[in-house]
Order: sequence, then C-alpha cells, then structure tokens
Amino acid sequence: MTKIDLNKAALFQKLPNSEGNSFIVNRYQSPYFETPWHFHQEYELVYCETGFGMRFIGNNFSSYTAGELALIGKNVPHLFKADDSFYKPGATIKPSSVVIQFVDDFLGKDFFNSPEMAEMKRILSLSMNGLMILGDTRHKIRQIMLDMLCCGNVAKLAGLVRIFELLSESTDLQPVSVDEISGVNALDSAKMNRVLEYALTNYKGNISTGDAARLVNLSESAFCRYFKSRTQKPFLNFVIEMRLNEGCRLLNETELSVLEICYESGFKNLSNFNRLFRKRFNQNPAAYRNRRKSCEPF
Repeated sequence: MTKIDLNKAALFQKLPNSEGNSFIVNRYQSPYFETPWHFHQEYELVYCETGFGMRFIGNNFSSYTAGELALIGKNVPHLFKADDSFYKPGATIKPSSVVIQFVDDFLGKDFFNSPEMAEMKRILSLSMNGLMILGDTRHKIRQIMLDMLCCGNVAKLAGLVRIFELLSESTDLQPVSVDEISGVNALDSAKMNRVLEYALTNYKGNISTGDAARLVNLSESAFCRYFKSRTQKPFLNFVIEMRLNEGCRLLNETELSVLEICYESGFKNLSNFNRLFRKRFNQNPAAYRNRRKSCEPF
C-alpha cells in the first residue's frame, strides 16, 4: 500500500481531553461544520447524527447523510462539510455528530499490544484508509455512542471497550480511501482549505482549474501538481466526483427526474452525466435509482 505524505497539506489539530478523562466523547452541533481540513493524533469514531453534505477522508471525497458511521485513523486528514440547504437561520435542528476520539496509549502504551486486542489493532491499522461501518455493527455502535454521552466515566470506558469488541468481530467494515494518506504539518493548510472551500461552493456551477490556481497564487500547471500530490487525483476529476456524489444523493433522496438531477448536480448536459455515471457505477442513473429503491445490494 502506498503511503502518501501530505506535505504541508492539512491543519494539525491538538484536541484537549476534558479533565478526568483519557478519551473524548462529545456531540458537536454547528450550522455548517466549519472545522477545516485537518488531522490529529487521535483515532476518531464519528457518527453523523443529523444533516448531510460532503465528506473528505484521506483521498476520498464523497457525500454523507445522517446515520453514517466512520472510523478515521490517526493523522488522517479529514473534513465534514454540512450542506447549506439543511440548516436555516433560526432553526432548532442543526447538523450534528457524535464523536469519540482516543490516542494509541490512552489505556497505557501496551494496551493495543496485548493478545486480547490483536484484532482491534488490525482494525486500527485499516482505519488509516478510513473505514465506513455498516450493517448491524453500525446500529449497535451508534446506540452505545449515544448512551456514552450521558453516563458516568466507568460506563463510558465500558462502552468504548464494547465498541472495540464489535469492531473486532465485524464483517461490516468498508475502506474509504484508496491510498494511506498522513498529514505532516500545518504550514500550507490555508492554501488547501481555500481550494476545498472554492470547490465546495462552486462545484454545482461554473468551476475552473485556473480560478482555483489563482486562489493560491500558482500557475495552472503548478496547481495541478500541487493538488494531485495531496489527493492523488487531478482537480477536475475531484470536481466530477463531487458532482456524481451529489447526483447519487439526489437519486436516493428526491423524486427529481434524472434530467433535473443532471443539472442540479452541476453537469451541463444529460449525455455527459449518463456517460460519467455509468463509467463510475457501471449502470445508468435510472438503474441505480431503481436498484436502491428495491433494496437490492449495490
């Protein structure tokens, strides 16, 4: 597996533990999830409680919806950006997530090296690519995380150990990122975040490599090398991925026609949308929608 150093790519974030606790359990609510593309030394288990939007983990850029659960490895750059259309000013329900964060040695430097934790140590290694947690495992872990928000410290620790057990036994784990990507330092974080913010704001409309390059004071050719070195993807391919993921979300969650979804996702014509959709998913948008509605495995 290729390991890619994101040289000066994402913001390093130091997470403060609350007093009297060796790991973090918290609910975060925010209109848009403003935290930039960042990394930290903690492993992170994140349950998307409400809202929807775009999710960046390592070199994977895709949409997320409420109910999803992911395990993100230490120092893996990531970002969850809630869609602006979910929250309206003055609304009582904001995008929210429940998060557990812990370091390797939160229970001692030999904890994950013990024989009993051998399988969980393997899961943590896999989390360096990001892991989506699916099926029955997701439902069980979600409930434990919610219970941990309002229980005592010993019960919190017991809940986390139970989560480790469920992950160790699960066959419902799906890698997110193709390559293992680790953040290095924060010197260039503002540059990458300007690019991501531009892409997130404009991918449904007009977007260009030239405009993105000017945001970070690079020539187009230098920008293309810069972006690919940090994501292993050309910038325009990244934009197409975001548009296709938005198309998938609309196919799953709305009754809009395929033509309407084509334009709503940022594509200029239906034939191009169909061609790119088929190339990625091996079926056209209508077949994708029908299969999802019939609950057949995709």
